[in-house]
This record gives sequence, C-alpha cells and structure tokens, in this order.
Amino acid sequence: MVTLTSVGGEIAALSGDFSNPYPNAKLGVIEEGAYADILILDGNPLEDFSIVGTGDTWFGAPKRPDSPATIQLIMKDGKVYKNTLN
Repeated sequence: MVTLTSVGGEIAALSGDFSNPYPNAKLGVIEEGAYADILILDGNPLEDFSIVGTGDTWFGAPKRPDSPATIQLIMKDGKVYKNTLN
C-alpha cells in the first residue's frame, strides 16, 4: 500500500494549495509531527477488498456494520477512533 501513502503524500505536497489540505505538515509518512490517517486491517485488501467493509454490490446490498471487525484500527489526524488491537 505504499502507493496510497508515501506516493500519495508526495503528490499532494507537490500540488501546493490546489490539493494539499496540510501545506505545513509532512504527508505520506508515519512519524512524529506528520499528519496520518491510518487503517490497520485484518487481511489483504489487494486479495479481498471486502475486508474494508465493502460488499459485492453497491445498490441493494444489505446494510453493512459501521465498522467491520476486519478494521482493527482507525486513526485520523492523530486521533484514534477505533482500536481493537489489544
């Protein structure tokens, strides 16, 4: 998932004010002082994307849980919203 993190952060930083919501912060890295949105999943989304809470169909699909059990950690802007890694 490097493409979604480091490369995405580099592209956002290169876009300047156009697409970078945090022009004064580090993006695409996990380190102190950087802005990081992190999902830790139980499984490989490249093999089975349903682990991020999707279904096989978009319309008419049964209601999914707000946060599937396969999503073990959700962090946005440094704030943890879910942590079942205990």
